[in-house]
Amino acid sequence: MDKLNIEFDWLKEVLPEGIKIPSSTLISGPGGSGKPLIAAMLLTSWLKQGGSIIYYLINSGKDYTEKIFSIYDINLKNYVNRIYFVDFDLEGDQPVQIAENHVKTNLLKPENWQTTIDQAKNQLDAKNHPTIIFGAALNILLFSPTFGNQIFNYFKELIESGENSLFTISNNVFEVKMRELETRADNLLFTHSGRNLELHLQTARMKDVLFKETDLVVPLTEEELRNMRSEAERMRKHLIPLLKKI
Repeated sequence: MDKLNIEFDWLKEVLPEGIKIPSSTLISGPGGSGKPLIAAMLLTSWLKQGGSIIYYLINSGKDYTEKIFSIYDINLKNYVNRIYFVDFDLEGDQPVQIAENHVKTNLLKPENWQTTIDQAKNQLDAKNHPTIIFGAALNILLFSPTFGNQIFNYFKELIESGENSLFTISNNVFEVKMRELETRADNLLFTHSGRNLELHLQTARMKDVLFKETDLVVPLTEEELRNMRSEAERMRKHLIPLLKKI
């Protein structure tokens, strides 16, 4: 696979040639602006074209992830052999297996990211199936006073490593550091909410493909957007106070 072809007609309007593979993609926008929903669209296209995902569950659980993909008529249970889930375990250290293709580990420690990436590639047969690394809300991990700078430096390296990756960040916290991540990504997309809470997407930069910078309204219902935002807010309120103590 040298390009990811987009499955959604409205998104093809701004990404007619898809996304160059390998490359790093960053979706940036204020908190609650629908970034995971855009990411799920790209990952839906990735799965349908035979790719595998190393899926980091930073601020959400597997059940919530399955709900997001169901919006696009994707049942993740049909892709169990091509998705490797990594849960965030604040109290853990080394990766611990929960089930087949599912582990938990402390994602504040850069070495645990690299260990699980290597394990996942081996488990998912990365030599024969293209693999993408995905994580939402990277910025949340920076709230840790002990590990925040370490994990930020690791993310800078990972984005520029040549790995296929897709990450989302909230750019209204740790603004300077988030701008630095934005400059390092091959592909950069922005989201924001409109006056009526509709989700907007704008493409700022793409590697080696044609694209349009048009500001698009994403065709999702108000209910879908509200459900996503309420869940994301609930998780942030739970997780951030814990991270500030570590």
